[in-house]
Amino acid sequence: MGKKFRHKSVGPSKPLSTKTASQNIEVDQSLSAIFRDEGGEMPDLSKLDRRRSRWIIYLFAGVAGFLLLLLSAIWAGFMVFKPFRGFSGNGLELNIDGPARVVLGQETSYFVNYSNTANEPLASAEIRVSFPADFTVTSVEPSSTNQTMTWRLGSVSYGGRGTFTIKGVYTGALGTTTAIQAVGSYRPSSFNSDFEALATKQITYAESVLDGVINLPEKALPGDKVRIAYVIQNRGTSAMRNLEARITLPPGFVREAASGAVQLDGDTVRLPLGDLAANASATAAVVGSFTSGAGGELPIHAEVGSSGSNGIFLPAQKADAKISVLAGDLTLKLLVNGSSGDRSVSFGDSLRLALDYENTSGEELQNVTLRLRLEPLTASSSATNIAKVVGPVSARFVDWKGLEDSSSGTVKGDTLSWTSDQLGALKRLPVGADGGIEISVPVIAAAQAVSGIAGFQAIVEATVEKVGDAKLDRTVKTQPLTLKFRTDADLMTEARYYSEEGAPEGSGPLPPVVGQTTTYRIVWTVTKSMHELKDLRVTATLPGSVSWPKNAMVSAGVIAYDETSREVRWELNKMPDGVNQVTAEFDVAFTPVNSDAGRFAPLMGETRFQAYDNQINETVNLIKVGLNTDLQNDENAKGKGVVRKP
Repeated sequence: MGKKFRHKSVGPSKPLSTKTASQNIEVDQSLSAIFRDEGGEMPDLSKLDRRRSRWIIYLFAGVAGFLLLLLSAIWAGFMVFKPFRGFSGNGLELNIDGPARVVLGQETSYFVNYSNTANEPLASAEIRVSFPADFTVTSVEPSSTNQTMTWRLGSVSYGGRGTFTIKGVYTGALGTTTAIQAVGSYRPSSFNSDFEALATKQITYAESVLDGVINLPEKALPGDKVRIAYVIQNRGTSAMRNLEARITLPPGFVREAASGAVQLDGDTVRLPLGDLAANASATAAVVGSFTSGAGGELPIHAEVGSSGSNGIFLPAQKADAKISVLAGDLTLKLLVNGSSGDRSVSFGDSLRLALDYENTSGEELQNVTLRLRLEPLTASSSATNIAKVVGPVSARFVDWKGLEDSSSGTVKGDTLSWTSDQLGALKRLPVGADGGIEISVPVIAAAQAVSGIAGFQAIVEATVEKVGDAKLDRTVKTQPLTLKFRTDADLMTEARYYSEEGAPEGSGPLPPVVGQTTTYRIVWTVTKSMHELKDLRVTATLPGSVSWPKNAMVSAGVIAYDETSREVRWELNKMPDGVNQVTAEFDVAFTPVNSDAGRFAPLMGETRFQAYDNQINETVNLIKVGLNTDLQNDENAKGKGVVRKP
């Protein structure tokens, strides 16, 4: 018989009431009826295994499968029917089609292509195209949004594309390399930030519509007139604007004339040509001669082009040639102060000129005339470029009254000449014969200088009447030797006790007394009448018995004292062309010691002045002697400079 279920209570056993006992019996009977098997036996509930109902498992599996199927269907529908595909990182794509090697002066076409390679539309799309500054646009299709070749496209659909066509003409420098650049900006529909796209095309200025050739004689002698002609032709279909030819002259060539207006920049002649129509030609020519001593195969270079927006010359065509210069009949040489090179000179300087000549022909030279010519130079408004004056200028550069010439040449204007009447050797000059003339002449004083004249050129020339029995119409010259005037800037230094009006500017005993302090006023004055000066500096050192009382004033610049080096320094960055004087004044306090008694005691060491002459690009250096208690420029303090004992 199976076991009966009994209700167990926690705690000490208590007798059950009749009602409670009856209830427990009913519970046991109910449980037995539920769990008794068909044989009437009760299972061993102490070893009971709990099992889940299978229908719950099937329910959960069915629900999970349904949800998975539903999600798959939704994703498949999204992939097939979605309105955009999502930004993949590749958006606006740009490329530039057109020639990489261009012909200057010829119209060239470029195509800027764009396309949307993203998997979604693009918003706020904008494309900007940049060409070199020398590219002149002739047409744009479609028209850009503004003058800077910028197109605001706005929205570009998925797979959208387009092309901009730009035509124009390059006028840059032949042989240079530059680039075209296209920059795009856009915003993918699925993003809140902007992206950029870039395309660059390298281009080379390989050819030009301009042709050029240099025409000149194959051979020349020094003194022969030579015409250097640069012929330019425009083989393009449109005019070339604002052209300018530049011819670099060979060594030893002296220009006499040129077609059109000319500016000389070193050895390069600049000749404006203006506009050159299609299929038209123009010639830039220079006439001159080779100087004495020039010889050999000498190069000539020519270019034609225009100036860019920054003023830099952009050659569109280049040409080169050579000329053979043969040995001349008479060789000349000029030295100024021992040098054959350009130099600067100071007003009042004494110039020593040596002129040498030699018959280098194979025959006797007859009736030779020698001339020393001086020609003016003028400075441009920028005060940095110096060029030969075009046309007559009434100016003097040297004082012919101070001329020393043992050969007794004849002065006419600014030319000194010698003929066989003054120098008998010039009547007949045998083969290989040589000679020389030496002269000395002072440069004019600054007060005699003509405004705008920056200096002068010295040229020696010779004419020969006959070579052997043949008459000769030839003038031989030396290379011009340039002599530029230095600034007449000067520094005046003085120590004073009284002003020029007699008012005291110093203090303390005068004459100075050992052990007692006397204050003096030092005055530095820089003067000039020509040239702009830059980076001016005046310095001097104070001796041990002199101190700096910090009382100073300047009309320009800054003055300071270094207690360690004991140096007084006055500096100013510029003294313009129209400013003729600047001044610095300061006090020094002198306290004599016993060794100073009975003498003029030093107040300041030597004073040094340095500045940069902006017109001739040279540094000016001056040194002035030191100052002492002997105040020679102070009328009221004269004779009161010797230090006394107390």
